[in-house]
Amino acid sequence: MFATQTIQILSISTALLASGGIAALSLFDVPMLQSQPASRSLPMIRWLFSRGSHTFPTAALTSASGFVYLAYKALPPSSVNSISSIVQHTVKGKPGLYLAAAALSFSIAPITGLAMIPTNFALIKKNEELGGSRSRASAEYREKAGSKERSADESVDSKDDVSQWKDLSVPQEQTERESTQAEGQEVNQLLNKFGKLNMLRAVAIGSGGIVGLMAVLA
Repeated sequence: MFATQTIQILSISTALLASGGIAALSLFDVPMLQSQPASRSLPMIRWLFSRGSHTFPTAALTSASGFVYLAYKALPPSSVNSISSIVQHTVKGKPGLYLAAAALSFSIAPITGLAMIPTNFALIKKNEELGGSRSRASAEYREKAGSKERSADESVDSKDDVSQWKDLSVPQEQTERESTQAEGQEVNQLLNKFGKLNMLRAVAIGSGGIVGLMAVLA
């Protein structure tokens, strides 16, 4: 019983906290970035991409896994001996709600992969074009190594860079090259698109947390 309650609290709180963090990117961070020249906003959004890629997928996987476990635990003991009975019980009541919560929590993965990657990579590419890096430590490392401009894919792979898993440095202050007004407008449009798509992720995983809470209270 204690283990089940712990997983309930962990799954729900993780989903809701992740939703708040993701929403904060769109509601607060993006508007502040749009007030800056592209030469300053691009290194910061690149830093956020790197940190977010470590945090939010882990949160989604943690909450979704917890909800799947809770769905299994909520099945009546008599139903586990029959596949048809399992299917019947997982589409209604607590098991069904937990599975819906799991699907909503994990849905940020396809939302990111299918809807957001083109916009994210366009911003990463623009950062590279202006001589930007993932972080201050990355910029210093690349300067010493004499690294040149990379593609967005190469930037994400980080093969010629300091390991992003060990990099805890702050964002790069600004790109090597100053941005033009036209580049600034382009980047602001991309940031605006990112902000709207990012809110879909916040709503999705937040809904997962709410549905999970409904299952606990049902």
